[in-house]
Amino acid sequence: MLRSLYNTIVKDKNAGSRCTFHVSQGDLANSRKDWAFAIRHYRKALEINPGLTATWVQLGHSYRESGDTDAAQDAYEKAVKLAPSSDDAYFFLGVTLRSKGENHAAFDAYVKAFELKPDGAAARELAGFIGIKDEFADFYAAVNGMFDRAYYIKANSDLRQSDIDPKLHYMLYGWKENRAPSAFFDPQFYRLKYRKRLKAGQNPLVHYWKVGRNLSLLTNPSGTQSWLTPTAPEKEAWDGLQPARKDAETEAVVILPVYKGHDETLRSIYNAVAGRAGESYSLLVINDCGPDKALNAELERLASLGLFDYHVNPTNLGFVQTCNRGILEFSRDKDVVLLNSDAFVPVGWFTRMKAHVEKDPLIATVTPLSNNATICSYPVNDADNFRALELGPEELDVLAAETNPGLNVETPTGVGFCFFMKRAVIDEIGALDPVAFKLGYGEENDFCMRALEAGYKNVIATDIFVFHVGSVSFSASKDANFNAGQKALDIKHPNYTLMTRRHVNADPTRYSRMRLDVRRLVRAIHAPVIFITHAWGGGIETYLDTKRAELDRQGKPHLTISVRDRSFVSIETSDNPYIFAPNLSSLDLRLDFELFGSLIRDLKPTLLHINSFAGLEWVHQKALLEFISNAEIPYRYVAHDYSAVSRFYHLTRPDNIYRGLPDWQEIESWSRMIEHGPADMSSIAERRATYSRFLSKADAVEFPSAATRRVFENFYSDFTAEVIPHEEPFRTDERAVRRLEDGKIRVASIGAIGPHKGSDVILALARHAVSHDLDIEYSIIGYSDQDAAMKAAGVNVTGAYSSEDEVIEHLKEIQPDLVFISSVWPETYCYTLSIPIALKLPVMVFDLGAQGERAAELPWSVRLDPRLINAPNKLSNDIAELDIDELWSLLDPSE
Repeated sequence: MLRSLYNTIVKDKNAGSRCTFHVSQGDLANSRKDWAFAIRHYRKALEINPGLTATWVQLGHSYRESGDTDAAQDAYEKAVKLAPSSDDAYFFLGVTLRSKGENHAAFDAYVKAFELKPDGAAARELAGFIGIKDEFADFYAAVNGMFDRAYYIKANSDLRQSDIDPKLHYMLYGWKENRAPSAFFDPQFYRLKYRKRLKAGQNPLVHYWKVGRNLSLLTNPSGTQSWLTPTAPEKEAWDGLQPARKDAETEAVVILPVYKGHDETLRSIYNAVAGRAGESYSLLVINDCGPDKALNAELERLASLGLFDYHVNPTNLGFVQTCNRGILEFSRDKDVVLLNSDAFVPVGWFTRMKAHVEKDPLIATVTPLSNNATICSYPVNDADNFRALELGPEELDVLAAETNPGLNVETPTGVGFCFFMKRAVIDEIGALDPVAFKLGYGEENDFCMRALEAGYKNVIATDIFVFHVGSVSFSASKDANFNAGQKALDIKHPNYTLMTRRHVNADPTRYSRMRLDVRRLVRAIHAPVIFITHAWGGGIETYLDTKRAELDRQGKPHLTISVRDRSFVSIETSDNPYIFAPNLSSLDLRLDFELFGSLIRDLKPTLLHINSFAGLEWVHQKALLEFISNAEIPYRYVAHDYSAVSRFYHLTRPDNIYRGLPDWQEIESWSRMIEHGPADMSSIAERRATYSRFLSKADAVEFPSAATRRVFENFYSDFTAEVIPHEEPFRTDERAVRRLEDGKIRVASIGAIGPHKGSDVILALARHAVSHDLDIEYSIIGYSDQDAAMKAAGVNVTGAYSSEDEVIEHLKEIQPDLVFISSVWPETYCYTLSIPIALKLPVMVFDLGAQGERAAELPWSVRLDPRLINAPNKLSNDIAELDIDELWSLLDPSE
């Protein structure tokens, strides 16, 4: 026995020695990249001891390097099975799977490696894998904190046909496609609204998770709460309700088919009974053999109280046949309203619905507005508006009744959630089609098309709002049933899809939705400051950001009206209160000027803060100027440009020849030139007369610089002037550091450099430097209107930036000797100049306007004779001769 034990110990010891030997030989071969020899020894070691996790990993490496990815995958999988906590094993399994094109499995393996070691190689690999510039750890934390699996499946029907995990899909593809990770985070909205806060390429979800949520930034345009979560009424709530049963006074029967959905159904029935309030309809509830025993029992109890007519189908008939039973068997000669069991009618709804039918004998069907009813939806058309507005559904219905009394629009089809059907039309064309639409999904559309073919109308009543929960169950089978219904519609009515598509494009309910948005704004915002500006961004936007922030700090309401695209205006409220009014994002002044004017008057603003009308055609600009002049509302005008003088807002000739400050006669001569920029073409006399009156009636005309005031005084005299320099939004403790002497002069320009910003000058300087072998290098931190030509001339163009921080980073990288503000027009302030001033970088400007005025205060600036705009060769030589050492010596190091 002792000898046997001794032999076992010796045998194990020898096995261990042999195992160690093979591992060491494999490692040695591995270091020599002798993969075949390494594989042979690692395999022998694992035959002796298959529990060596690290050796399985090394074997996987050797197989992978030798090109046998299947064997490598097998080795790594054995390693992770042996040691689920081995981040190395998962990481290299991911590497191997990715090399095989199995990206989904590779991503899973990388994520497991990351979870085991967040600061390991997997984090870098994952960031590159999915293409984010943020740290993967931040992205992963944001996704885990914000991703809603159920919503993502609901919102993306393509995933219901796919086997991919929804969260994996979002991380690999969804964020790149701007898909929302949850119902309450809209990445496009967040990116646009907070574009100045996000760094270039930063994921909006990551920014919100790390920064935005602590600042309570908005995550979507309409709120963070669901509008209504239906709950069943308490038993005592039913006490005292007046019965809604059919009697001699009944004019219409409301048919409510029931199957399941306890709380929604009982709330829907309660609203239909309570909302009757003397109206001439009855309520018929038909139970299609629903499976919810508690719901069935409660329906029996309520029916026994005589609150509504109640029938139970002998067998499950389905939605269409249940409706037809109500239409043909129980309602007989009455008009009917089909009401979904998750739709909640308000008080007074039926009287308004009936009024539409009585007004026009050709109306066959009526559908109200709703939050979730495709072409009848509000506030966003053809959408599920599940997020709460600032008022409840009942309040919105009251507002609709007050705002759009008697208004309806014709439509090719109604929507079945709350659907009035005229009895005379039913008798003529028949009820719902239970054969073509056995499973539903299209039966009401078919009825509408048949009514249309018979010469009747279908209308959407925009003075009624009925809340509709909508389907909460989404599946591939439901998608298939819907598609089958659409196919049946197209077979029966080959023009159905064409008509509905044209209806959606024409958007007839737009006007009524706009009116509702206007009334909601007036209801929610009292005595605001209204900013009017263009939609082009730039310096005006920077200025307005500071003004709006000041009002926010003071708790004063404000909203911004942006003019754009020749005849359109967009209206956006502040964040507090933020009123979601999407139908006011494109008011067309050709059609909606009266509505726009009533909005301004009804808001009773404390001040109209006029900044720019650039982008509007003159006819609309003139109308606005006259409206404001006559509105008896205080207003001030800020001269950000010279649009009050000319449609050439920068006072530069269309051919960009510099001739100094023009007079009225010269500006009129420019009008004879061909140019393709400004939209607001007008005669000089008409513009002068209109603006003279507008400026004279303003409480104040505000100038950002004395230079701008002097320009204006060349053209107008009757106004109250105030020179108020813009508040500096850009502050930094950083200071520019001069690079080591290298014999070159580096010149950087900043911004979006178009002709008025001196793009022709920069291009000519760059070409001259190349052709004359001058040691001058030009960079544009931003972009120009002729980037290709700039780059061909050796100009370094960085591309657009999103923040001043990015500008600073570019400046650190380029290390220019001076910044060239190359504008060839008399700027009114020039925010771009603020950056080199704050950094203490030498600057060079043409001695024009505000840029010349501001540079005059800087000992370390170069102010150029504006005539050099037309003489780039001389300017280039002058730059080459600049004493850069002296410029930098004038900087005060103590500041």
